[in-house]
Amino acid sequence: MNDFCLPMPTTEEARAVLGSDFNPDKTLNGVVSLAAAGDLAGPAVALMRAVFACPAADARLREAMIVRTAVRLNCGYAVRASTRIALNSGLSKTEVEALTADGPVTGIDSAVVLIARMADDIADNATLGDDLLKAAIERWGVDNTRKLILMLSWFNLVNRYESACRVPADSDEKLARSSGPT
Repeated sequence: MNDFCLPMPTTEEARAVLGSDFNPDKTLNGVVSLAAAGDLAGPAVALMRAVFACPAADARLREAMIVRTAVRLNCGYAVRASTRIALNSGLSKTEVEALTADGPVTGIDSAVVLIARMADDIADNATLGDDLLKAAIERWGVDNTRKLILMLSWFNLVNRYESACRVPADSDEKLARSSGPT
């Protein structure tokens, strides 16, 4: 564990960027940390909100993306938070265990397996192999595949940001009632 981290923004700073839906008792530290990003904070929060509202992925598929990306990038903060939120969002314990295991994800819902393979490829190679791109287009269509790739790319960015900033862990109580970042 690192002893040094970037300071978190104050409640007032976070509220100024996150707006009226900011609740210090519910908003996860990963989101709060974005408020300290100066002139990039507003656009980053706007993209985060769009990602979480995107109809291309339901809550289960989105949380599978988040969990697998966090695991693949070894982001301790996000692994802890996302595995708890995934269970709160409808993924089964078996699915979360498959997503957090070493090696390829297998033996669970085929959509979750495919999105996990995509998460692995983007995290490891910054692209998708032809087989994965073709499989995604066949399953979700061209437009939704683009959206899913952007979502996976966002989760790569935010995991790296949270790790580099050394965002502090959220409380167990906060995670127990959370089904999303805010």
